[in-house]
Amino acid sequence: MKPIIYTIAEHQLFGVDKICENGIERARAEKFFTALENFAKENQNFLRYHNKTKLKAKNYVGIIQTPYGTLEILPKCFDPDLQQSPSQDSNPKSPNIKNEKLEQFFKLENFESQNGLENFKVECPQTASKKFFFFCLKTLKKTPFKHSKMTALGNANLPIFDIFIQMFCEEFFKVYQRGIRHDYVATEENRPFLKGKLLFNAQIRYNLVHKERFFTRSDEYLADIPPNRLIKSTLELLKTKATRHATLTQINQSLEIFTEIPPSLNPRVDFERCTQSRHFSYYDNLLSWCKIFLEAQSFSPYGKTNEAYALLFPMEKLFESYVSHMLKHAQADSTHKIRSQQSERYLLHNEQRRLFKLQVDLHITKDNQTIIADTKWKPLSTPDDKKLGISQADLYQLFAYAHYHQASEVWLIYPKPYSPEGKSQETTIIQGIKEWNGEGYRYQHDLRGLKDNQQHRIKLKILFAPLFF
Repeated sequence: MKPIIYTIAEHQLFGVDKICENGIERARAEKFFTALENFAKENQNFLRYHNKTKLKAKNYVGIIQTPYGTLEILPKCFDPDLQQSPSQDSNPKSPNIKNEKLEQFFKLENFESQNGLENFKVECPQTASKKFFFFCLKTLKKTPFKHSKMTALGNANLPIFDIFIQMFCEEFFKVYQRGIRHDYVATEENRPFLKGKLLFNAQIRYNLVHKERFFTRSDEYLADIPPNRLIKSTLELLKTKATRHATLTQINQSLEIFTEIPPSLNPRVDFERCTQSRHFSYYDNLLSWCKIFLEAQSFSPYGKTNEAYALLFPMEKLFESYVSHMLKHAQADSTHKIRSQQSERYLLHNEQRRLFKLQVDLHITKDNQTIIADTKWKPLSTPDDKKLGISQADLYQLFAYAHYHQASEVWLIYPKPYSPEGKSQETTIIQGIKEWNGEGYRYQHDLRGLKDNQQHRIKLKILFAPLFF
């Protein structure tokens, strides 16, 4: 029986009736929904009740897998309804940042003026959202996604979790080709021959009668070491999670290589015992994958239940990483400096304590001037509001950042809005922003006590980042 793979967008409502619309039997849909309800009871940050019969996703994307099916949550960026199936004739290419139009848009001079990108048509919202999600993952620093290939994305019908598993298997085979790590391990054993150091206390305890045996300790060059045990445990876990035959085949092939290696009895302790070596640095990315799967480390700790396994990522973090990556990539040959997530600074501090963190998303230096940018993953969909849906708290936050860093300009960066028909909503939203980005609106206040009672003016801009698809 084909497993349930139900795909929704963040903040989307769903219930048993909605799941059944995908051709799923009601009895199976009810079991699947009940398992998700049990997950939601302990993890309302990710999934919460809307009413007695419906659940609502929040601002996290990824997967929640239960014994009865998998819920996929994708970014809500192209179409609120992601149930449209990918075209059988389509063969979407893997994300490629060589897209010239996109790169030209993220050139700082174009990005500031919002010029240089034509409207486009999204042929399949589900495929586009999935590709954008994985591209964002690749931009995250200090994660295995950054160094992993995404050839599995060539199959638009492949579930997200199976794509993760195939990426892990690809990394595993790269490690295998370079050689499975061995190390010297101190082993104690009652042997029929003398090898290593004789342990007198154990010799007397076990071999007082058996004079022909020797209880010794020796160093053995073995593959049974913490890194390999963690890989074996990860493979055994993924074998129970794979939903596609091709993915299961890859896992079984990997397990055959590790037949002689036992799984880890205590992954947390084995992770602590993993020592780094410059000779085996090619293991690092694979062990990062192991940490993600074994500890479900997806930047989002959740209350684990026996019925659910989750890998969820905050969409705000992914969007911030995406914008930072694209701006840096577009300015690679420029004199402009773009730094993301600077070292932590605080609004209040003394010798003992520091309070109220000030950590900007982007710090841009252009022509000896400082620009502070803050990314916001939310649509501006209220053009009739004179504030255009912009949060007052966000502007207060930028005001504090600007003064701390003595910035001359601050940016609020939102995702560029798109309509399902492929026509940009610039006529209603972006056009309304033009007045904000003109010469009329600025932060302005008097700096009393300074020369000539100067006024500190900080220009405010509302900008939109096009999404990769």
